[in-house]
Amino acid sequence: MPHLYVNGRFLTRRMTGVERFAYNTCKAMAAMGYEFTIVCPHATIAEGYDVSDLHVVHYGRGNSHFWEQCVLPFYLLSKRDSVLCSFTGLGSIPVSHKVMTIHDLSFLENPRWFSKPYYWWYKLMTPLAARTSRRIITVSKFSKGEIQRFYPFIPDETIHVAHPAADTQHFTRLTNLQPPAERFALAVSSLDPRKNFARLVEAFQGINGCKLYIAGNANRVFGEGEGTTMSENVKWLGRVSDDELLRLYNQAECFIFPSIYEGFGIPPVEAMACGCPVIASDIPVVCEVCGDAALYFTPTDPQSIHDTICHYLEHSDTLKPQLREKGFSRCQRYSWEKTAKAVMEAVEKA
Repeated sequence: MPHLYVNGRFLTRRMTGVERFAYNTCKAMAAMGYEFTIVCPHATIAEGYDVSDLHVVHYGRGNSHFWEQCVLPFYLLSKRDSVLCSFTGLGSIPVSHKVMTIHDLSFLENPRWFSKPYYWWYKLMTPLAARTSRRIITVSKFSKGEIQRFYPFIPDETIHVAHPAADTQHFTRLTNLQPPAERFALAVSSLDPRKNFARLVEAFQGINGCKLYIAGNANRVFGEGEGTTMSENVKWLGRVSDDELLRLYNQAECFIFPSIYEGFGIPPVEAMACGCPVIASDIPVVCEVCGDAALYFTPTDPQSIHDTICHYLEHSDTLKPQLREKGFSRCQRYSWEKTAKAVMEAVEKA
């Protein structure tokens, strides 16, 4: 099999959803004995990445799209028998023997969710990268369907689904925590419009005896703001560490995932791994991920969100153990080892 090289630009960026997918897939591949080399710019590796067990080669300066499109291809010029795999998006368009990852096509679903430069860059470059890739990895059956809807020129057999997972070595049930100072529901995500926090905050008005904690930062690539208003029963936590997030999942009354559009959605799986009941949007991808291990609401209807949360809180004595047990069972469907196997299947067919 050709030697695998991984686009390591993700190691220079703060770890969010797509970087976490790249990092944990690489860690699982290494643990399973797959041989590969991560090619990374000469830049500082961001906090949170442990690369001690990964073969990382530094090449070229900068960590921008320019490095990815114009510098990285030069490294591969002399690597005749090779495959380049990019886990966080486009990859190097000049490289023909490559595998790329498309997490979702939200920028095509609703351009207003993103800044104009971000939208036009990915609108122009994604089909070019797809046309020059031997195989495409995506993270759910839903996202595969979206790729086929927006890019019908891509053959079905070249699209491989590799579900993400929770890091179950970290995100797990804790039994020695003190009860929280107050009853709270938890929501976790970046604060961009498709995450739907404005409606969630609106829906939480009038809910007594339970606060809403929201963890996550805004991101400059997003377009229209959320327009959320402050409320005495909503607490904005900002970005939190994984250790703090573990505590929050374990102490929360429930986890709420109000997103309008996702490629997969790792936070509900993390919550289930911690024994935190999930209340989520009734959209195809979330139903694919969570199955019967969640309560569902209509994400565009604040009244539906409100009523579902109230129903859970009023019947939590019964619903909490049921959803917790179903969640533990559901999250076992996903593992980074399974992700790594699916990725290597795509690479072997490239």
